[in-house]
Order: sequence, then C-alpha cells, then structure tokens
Amino acid sequence: MTAFKSLARVHTWVLHEKQQKLAGLEELIDKMRGDLGRLDEDLRSEERAAMGSIEGTVAFPAFIAATLERRRRLRQTIAELEEAAEDAREEVRAAFEEMKKFEHAHQARERAEQEARARREQIALDQLGGDLHQRGRSAAEE
Repeated sequence: MTAFKSLARVHTWVLHEKQQKLAGLEELIDKMRGDLGRLDEDLRSEERAAMGSIEGTVAFPAFIAATLERRRRLRQTIAELEEAAEDAREEVRAAFEEMKKFEHAHQARERAEQEARARREQIALDQLGGDLHQRGRSAAEE
C-alpha cells in the first residue's frame, strides 16, 4: 500500500471517529431532553397527588425546589452538550474537507497515471505502425 493510500485511509478513519463522537453527543442530548420532559411530567403528576392530601401539600414545596434545581442543571448540561455538538459538527466538516482533498488528489493522480499510460501505449502503437510501414516499403522495394 502506498503512503498516499495510507494517508487517505487515516483521514477516512479520523472522519469516522469524529462522526461517531458527534452521534454520541446527539444521542446524549436527546436522552437529556427526554429526561427533562419526564421531569416536567413528574412535576405535574406530583402536583396533582399533593393536592389530594395535607401531607402532600406540606412536602410539595420541597419537591418543587429540588425538581426546579434538577431542571436547571439538566438545561445547563443540555446547553453545554449542544455547544460540544456544534464543535464536533465543525470538526466533522473539517475532517470531511480534508478527506475530500485526499480523494480529489488521488483521483487526479490516477487520471495522470492513466493519461501517461495511454500516451506510452500510443507511442508504442505509433512505433509499431511506423515499423510495419517501413517493412512494407522495404518489402515493396525488394
């Protein structure tokens, strides 16, 4: 394997790794958003349950405070993860561009090699044709 192909494979691997990192972050963001939705559902459910009893009414403010703090932390974590995901998207874009550069360079190199091969073949055919023509002339002169 040529060094060029090895470099292209490395860039493809780097792109794949960055895509996996981004996918993991997006999956985690989705999970956190689901947790946030469930937290809101729990809050509404506990509010209904608390209104049905005196003990629940007494304990409900502490539950609300804890739930609101947890919601705040979840939203902060989601915001941080979204920033990290945006950075990861930029890394994926950069890695993709780098990989594309190698692919284009590889294609250009292959085209140049094919053109050189075609020129060599044409030169060989031209020589063969010239030799055959010369032989034909020599045979006709004899």
